[in-house]
Amino acid sequence: MHCWKTINIKREYRTPRLVFYAIIIFILVFSFSFIIIGANRPLIYDAHHFPLFILVCLLLYPLHKLIHYYSLFSYRKSVKLKWRFEFKLIPIVQIRIKKMLPKKRYMFILLTPFIIVNTLLILVAIFLPYYSHYACLLLGYHCGICLVDILYFIHLVKAPKNAVIEETPKGYEILVPPSFSNIPNN
Repeated sequence: MHCWKTINIKREYRTPRLVFYAIIIFILVFSFSFIIIGANRPLIYDAHHFPLFILVCLLLYPLHKLIHYYSLFSYRKSVKLKWRFEFKLIPIVQIRIKKMLPKKRYMFILLTPFIIVNTLLILVAIFLPYYSHYACLLLGYHCGICLVDILYFIHLVKAPKNAVIEETPKGYEILVPPSFSNIPNN
């Protein structure tokens, strides 16, 4: 196998830019979802469960990572979980995969939390209209969390069909069989 491309989103975009993009995504997703979902519902929103909202905000990131982990269930013996703190305050869960994964499987793993959590939040916003403001805030927040996954997904879409993905300290390497190494990448 030959390395077709190495991807490291944090090195490519840097943390401040990723945070800025995540904030923009949060604002846009919240604004549009709140307007669309609340368009035909002139309601008074309920604020009685604000502590529950804060708890869900705190648990959303670990839930996101847990969904990543369970989508890797067939590779569980090759997965290592590690906790660290960013800026000495924000807990970060790292999932390290010690095995090469097929491109399609890796793309599925990247999108699984986005699809599951966002679908649940949209359903909550639709079926519990008095709490739709909380659901729209959580939807925007989760889309911001998914930014890095989506950026990796975009890079993988351009990779050859039979590529495999390997995690290294430098980032994610897209590996292809030797016959693909002579084909120029876009």
